[in-house]
Amino acid sequence: MRAAVAAALAAGLLLVASGCGSSSASTHAVETDAAALVPASALAFVSADADLDSEGWRAIKRVSGPLKFDTADFRAAIGGQLSLAVLAKHETVAIVKPKDEAKLRSLAAAYKCTVQRVGEWSVVARSPESFQAVRDANSGTSLADTERFKDAVSELDGSSFAFAYANGSLVAQLPASVRPLLGSPRWLAAQVQATKDDVSVHVRSAGWSPVPYEPTLLRDVPSGAILAVSFKDASELPFLQVQLRGVDGEGVLYVVPGAILPVITLEVQPRDPAAAEQSLRAIGTRIGKDLPLSVERRGGKVFLTTAEPGLTGGGRSLVDDQPFKDALAAADVPKEVTWLAYADIQRLAPLVQAFGPLLAPNAQFTVQIPKDLDTLVAFGTSGRLDARVSLR
Repeated sequence: MRAAVAAALAAGLLLVASGCGSSSASTHAVETDAAALVPASALAFVSADADLDSEGWRAIKRVSGPLKFDTADFRAAIGGQLSLAVLAKHETVAIVKPKDEAKLRSLAAAYKCTVQRVGEWSVVARSPESFQAVRDANSGTSLADTERFKDAVSELDGSSFAFAYANGSLVAQLPASVRPLLGSPRWLAAQVQATKDDVSVHVRSAGWSPVPYEPTLLRDVPSGAILAVSFKDASELPFLQVQLRGVDGEGVLYVVPGAILPVITLEVQPRDPAAAEQSLRAIGTRIGKDLPLSVERRGGKVFLTTAEPGLTGGGRSLVDDQPFKDALAAADVPKEVTWLAYADIQRLAPLVQAFGPLLAPNAQFTVQIPKDLDTLVAFGTSGRLDARVSLR
């Protein structure tokens, strides 16, 4: 993708990734307006509230501090809503209603783009072909008219600050290291919502449908754990097939503070404990150079842990901790999920900062967590790939 196109798309994704909801922002208003100018063959569509004085952006500023792009010229050029579309040939177009057309043209020129009017909208693009594609969509069949886009919209709920949609064909063009994380969906869609105390990102996908379960192994996670990730049938998950071959059944990964070092434990309750034990021993051998790992088998459960032998389990459970219960209740976590993650962000961040280099020696870790963020809850539900991430 050309540099200017990449920069434009990054700006839109920034709006989606960092957005909070406001009562005046509506996903449906975004879709019926800007998407009507997007060609039906578009690979992706992103739209977000660009009113930097909205309730949502005020919440973002409280967490992140001043926004670098928050200038008078940017506000005048973009107006109240920014929509971006990645066309079939990977060129990105922006669709806005500027307060000052001259400032929009100046901003577009910095990216070697031009501006043309299409109906009530101003369209920013680089090539005549892209402008023509937008005009054809406006007068004929657009993305908003396609069944897959309507299907994606119908799966998302309520109003939102930002919305993103991707055609399933875009996933096939991603790097091979990323594709297994997403499976082979027909489409992906996400919305960002917020309340006074909670920011949520809701992702839906059509194509992969894991079976839901009730995460019972969370009761084995000790009270005070700062991270807990529940899952089931890891050997069937596209992105864990190689790493956890032979590990089926329910599992949970958790981190508990220790006297000096944190205690990290992977616990599974597989249908074939012997096969799971063999798989976990192989994992321990591969990464044991950096972490002192041991494998224990107790009845039908198998543990891969940094704890001293015999020290895992027992005592009060994380599920009895009030912060854990409050976080799950606020995120509206159902009884059955396809996966579940919980993190105490303020206590986890220092550990990532301190021990991250052990897991990735060539990476640089700088973790700065705003004091207003307390817990993270993420989970999936049945039907289609359904993920919600809530920050409190």
